[in-house]
Amino acid sequence: MTKILYTSAIDEQGNLITANDAEKGKSFFCPICETDVILRKSGNVGKGAKRPHFAHRALTSNCNSESVLHYSFKKLLFDKIEQHLKMNKELLISWDCKYCKEKHSGNLLKKIKDVKLEYDLKICRPDIALLDIDKKVFAVIEIVVTHKPENSVLEFYKDNNIILIQIDLTSDNDIYELDDKLSNLSKVSVCFNPKCEICGDFKMKKTMMIIESDCWRCRSNMKVAAIHSDTRIKKISHNLCPSDFTEKEINFARSKGVTLSAEHNGGYIASCCGKCGAFVGDHYLFTDYIAPVFFDQLLSQNFDMGYHCWRCDK
Repeated sequence: MTKILYTSAIDEQGNLITANDAEKGKSFFCPICETDVILRKSGNVGKGAKRPHFAHRALTSNCNSESVLHYSFKKLLFDKIEQHLKMNKELLISWDCKYCKEKHSGNLLKKIKDVKLEYDLKICRPDIALLDIDKKVFAVIEIVVTHKPENSVLEFYKDNNIILIQIDLTSDNDIYELDDKLSNLSKVSVCFNPKCEICGDFKMKKTMMIIESDCWRCRSNMKVAAIHSDTRIKKISHNLCPSDFTEKEINFARSKGVTLSAEHNGGYIASCCGKCGAFVGDHYLFTDYIAPVFFDQLLSQNFDMGYHCWRCDK
């Protein structure tokens, strides 16, 4: 993390203002300790030029730039959310889901009717609380500069079905990139995928790969089938665990031209050559077929096979 400068202050009218928008010759005050600050803004640009910022005339012991960044980003985001609610306007967000590894997008305010700063939940005071039509906390937004929410707080959110949205700040420049932060949220404790009825974890999408290749023995055209989810590969050609493939998946693969058979040494179902009967064993399925697809050396068709819990479906 680069050194964080004081890039926001309170103007004479009590409004939060950034150093980029501030004008010299006016009075400014620190949002945290409320003492006078001076605008440092040279107008120079290019390599070596210092970013516009504010400097304390006399720095107090209970004030630091990380706290000012945290407060300022929180206040600007709160004002944006409040304005969108008043205008009944969507506020789009996006994030890389930690559960299914996909990119999710949606309207942050779809179920939200009110927003609160540091709303008292007894156990904690989230930076921003989003309330639904029943005035219950539906989601919270935590702005993280140096201190992440404690485990007890995370458990409280989970136990009370409160969605946690986390935004990590690493630079004072983040104050100018609020929209970008909303488009790349650091963490969201929800997934659009359905939950497993057994363990309660989010399921992952299953994709069947029909790989176009040649038979390793006779070099005839051959199709090979495999199922993958996230980066974990579950092979149709392995029959040691019943969940490795289903009858429906076998029939689907066959409908796409894949020859599946268990008539070979070992007895487990494998993709086979329709001409000479050579089969693709468990190990070679990945090294000779799946891996080359990932490196664009072989072509494959991908088919959505629904959702699957890799923890419980064994």
